[in-house]
Amino acid sequence: MSKRSRALPLAPEDRRRAIVEAVIPLLLSRGAAVTTREMAEAACIAEGTIFRVFPDKAALVFEAVRVGFDPEQTQRALADIYPEAPLDIQLAEAARILLERSELVFGLLSVLRTLPHPAPKGPVDIPPFVALANTALNQSLAKILERNRERLRFEPLRAASAFRGLLLASVHPSVALPERLTIDEIVGVFLDGVLQPEAAVVG
Repeated sequence: MSKRSRALPLAPEDRRRAIVEAVIPLLLSRGAAVTTREMAEAACIAEGTIFRVFPDKAALVFEAVRVGFDPEQTQRALADIYPEAPLDIQLAEAARILLERSELVFGLLSVLRTLPHPAPKGPVDIPPFVALANTALNQSLAKILERNRERLRFEPLRAASAFRGLLLASVHPSVALPERLTIDEIVGVFLDGVLQPEAAVVG
């Protein structure tokens, strides 16, 4: 009978990434109250391994939030939107992608606010990775709008920022309606405003 072979140990950076990726869904479901024991179980490691990779729980949580904000996957999805589709269809697909991300973002931000360190406290002093992610997503959305630049009242990047503002307002807990706006409603307001066509002409 052959002996059972042991799995090869992960390189330090791969181990770090594996722990972080296991912790992200746990943070979304349990918040910052999650224990290091629960984190270790999710990552299928001993609890002590966490502290060989991260100095403390807060550092692990902060890194998980930072990695969760990485916009690369969302950018790829936006880039895959069919460029020959009508603009409203492209924007509806972009809205679906970005709204799906917003659930992750709000969950991670709520965790970030509970950290004693190294996360900043004030609403203005947000971590650089949050601003960088927002800039990257605005630029990706602007590329979609650039295809229809001649129809825009604003340059694409400003239009992209306005569209994302509508999306975030439609789902933000402090301002969203109990019955959220649909994607079609959001796209319609962005492209045509809130006035009926005849009212817009008279106005």
